[in-house]
Amino acid sequence: MTYIAHTKENSEEIQTLRDHLWNSKMYAEKYGDILGIPHVTGVAALVHDLGKYRQEFQKYIRHSEKAKKGSVDHSSFGAVFLKEKVKELSQQPEEFSADSLFAEIISNAVFSHHNSLGLKDYLNARLKSPYYERVEKFDIDPEKKIELKQAESLFYQETMAENDFNIYLKTAMREFSQLFKELLKDQDGLLDNLYYVGQFIYSCLLDADRTDTSLFSFGKSATEYQYDEIFEQYYGKLLNSISKFDQSTKINQARSEMSDECDAFADQADGIYRLSIPTGGGKTLASLRYGLKHAIKTKKKHIIYVLPYITIIEQNAEVIRNMLNDNSKNTTNILEFHSNVSNDLTEDDTEVEKTVRLAEDNWDSPIVITTTVQFLNCIYAKSTVNRRRFHNLCDSVIIFDEVQKLPLKTISMFNKLLNFLSNIGKCNIVLCTATQPAFNNLSSGTSLKLAGKPEMISNLSSRIQQFKRVKIIDRTKKDGADHQLTVTEAAEMILEAARAQGSVLAIFNTISATERVFNEVKKGAQDYVYILTTRMCPEHRKKAIEEIKELLAEGKNVICISTALIEAGVDISFSCVFRSLCGLDSIVQSAGRCNRNAEKKYGTVNLILMDQTAEKLNSLQEIKNGKEIVQGMLDGKYKADSFLEDETINYYFQVLYRDADKEYLVSDHGYQVYLADCIDGSKLMQKYVNEYHSGPKTIEGSASETIARNFEVIDEDMVSLIAPYGLGKEIITKLNSREGSRQLKELLKVSQPYLVGVYRTKLKELIDKGAVISLGDEYQKNEIFAIRDDHYDDGIGLVENPTNNNFVSF
Repeated sequence: MTYIAHTKENSEEIQTLRDHLWNSKMYAEKYGDILGIPHVTGVAALVHDLGKYRQEFQKYIRHSEKAKKGSVDHSSFGAVFLKEKVKELSQQPEEFSADSLFAEIISNAVFSHHNSLGLKDYLNARLKSPYYERVEKFDIDPEKKIELKQAESLFYQETMAENDFNIYLKTAMREFSQLFKELLKDQDGLLDNLYYVGQFIYSCLLDADRTDTSLFSFGKSATEYQYDEIFEQYYGKLLNSISKFDQSTKINQARSEMSDECDAFADQADGIYRLSIPTGGGKTLASLRYGLKHAIKTKKKHIIYVLPYITIIEQNAEVIRNMLNDNSKNTTNILEFHSNVSNDLTEDDTEVEKTVRLAEDNWDSPIVITTTVQFLNCIYAKSTVNRRRFHNLCDSVIIFDEVQKLPLKTISMFNKLLNFLSNIGKCNIVLCTATQPAFNNLSSGTSLKLAGKPEMISNLSSRIQQFKRVKIIDRTKKDGADHQLTVTEAAEMILEAARAQGSVLAIFNTISATERVFNEVKKGAQDYVYILTTRMCPEHRKKAIEEIKELLAEGKNVICISTALIEAGVDISFSCVFRSLCGLDSIVQSAGRCNRNAEKKYGTVNLILMDQTAEKLNSLQEIKNGKEIVQGMLDGKYKADSFLEDETINYYFQVLYRDADKEYLVSDHGYQVYLADCIDGSKLMQKYVNEYHSGPKTIEGSASETIARNFEVIDEDMVSLIAPYGLGKEIITKLNSREGSRQLKELLKVSQPYLVGVYRTKLKELIDKGAVISLGDEYQKNEIFAIRDDHYDDGIGLVENPTNNNFVSF
């Protein structure tokens, strides 16, 4: 009998179970070798589908019996098989041993390889153990015990002889034991690191399984990258380009000097470092230069850029592609990843993997440019698609740009993860920003373990003075009282400044305020007027920014009304900036868009206060908190023009972190729990002991499912919509045709610059209005959405209620 692992839809072609297990083992060994545990990850992959040797599954896969997809359990059999085998072969009888931990971690990975919430909780907020309950449920079922013996026998006959398997498993146990010895050196971080090691093994298994399944489904071979050669070539090209940069101004000379410092610093050992280049100091290319050189020196496999806003990704990705691939459109070796196009509303535990899910990228590209949301999702969010990517974060240079924008509630979880990636995951980490947050000195929660001498740039104070090109003016007061502006008053102030100074940028905290001020400005403007918001897809915003830059270069008067997306990563310079009051870090970034290249001695940055009817911040708590702290500073001893100084910035972050609840508190099934506590599980274990006066039945106490069920970087899920802008129209047409499934992976990848994010709660409203449609019958379970032509305006982007007045004035 031929044992089948997978079938192809609309085809009689099959993949044998033996081939799938061996292929998965091969990929998993390659991934696991990063942490020196190739046999650990290999053995998980080798037996993950052992349950498919059951007759019930073979009948199901051949469709000879009607069964609901995902209803035939196969994950439990490989998990229980491994758990029992480890116990049989172990030479460590003690309860808390490396072998006991290994048995739990490896079996949980196999149990969970189709679980959308990731690894089963060892102990949750209700003091229950879903992991142990899964083991116990199997143990008390005599029929499953018999089936396991039959599957085990077939596995030895078909896939690997018993003696060979025992040798392989013993090698895996030794590898894990050696890794555990390394973890024991950091007692404070031991439980955190065990959690991430479990996630790493799980990620390797997921990617090995999904990669092999995907290649079979698409009939393709795996992509192999020669990372060393690619980084060597790119480093040479970058140095050649940098050597040709203009050095005639003091600003450019300072940029060049800091770039050289970054290059020299690349010789340092791995660690967590700070790149505190002032705004406009050229940190994108300086950090790229550092990353390439360090990746070559330490033979890293990836350089990963993590940025808070899609706008920064757009510009950085374009700059990097242009520098390294000689063309801003050439994506070879460089993945620009904003979000999953497939909006996985319901993730079923299906056996025949959905084509959409398999098409999602696993981040194996040499250079990956992504968002903070997607980075954190790799380890904490629901969906096996996210967890599949985690292992590719390891053995990388990871560069965080504008790291101060990290949401406060995720700081401890962020720090725990970075500590693991640096200490165990063989990563070199760089925190880039002109306003360094004090992540290494928290009053509560987990602090970041910076390198001994973390600053990459010397003489920071003098560098800050070199780049001081603006005067910050406080216009939030009038006659000693708060001076709150209406939309009309703000527009009049902007128009008056445009008449006096030429080019003006005005930044507001909400899309609503931005759009309303924009509409008022249009009425009285004789200049070029643009709006920039996240209602526009990335390609649309990029084109608008390019047009603005061209007009500014020609000396034309331009008014740009924008949300905060323009504050970071957009290399643009206005004579005058207005900033609606907000956190100090945003004010500093806004100043970086003013007089950027010292076109004159000083530009002006005006701080303004919008009234509550113009700008409502009740649902934007972090912006509101930052705004209130800055208001307090202005009411106290701090002057607006000191906002670029180190001492002022340090004070702001001290107050921000002192007043903020840095932990992530949720209610899970009616029980209050901090998600950061679910990582090490120690508080859950202690609570169990206090409640029951004995230890739980598992060695570990972490709660991965609880984290995944509740974790969101932003407060509400975003859904990606493909915009009918430029190439987006063609992508929508193809996805909505019969040809879509054949080109799915390519179409999803190229659609990234044409996505507009909306809140999930907004989606139904847009569908009901006819603004959004779902594409293609083949994708219904993993819906792909598109904006209708008449609801996307080439000036302002997504329009809920289109009128004939939706245009930009020029």
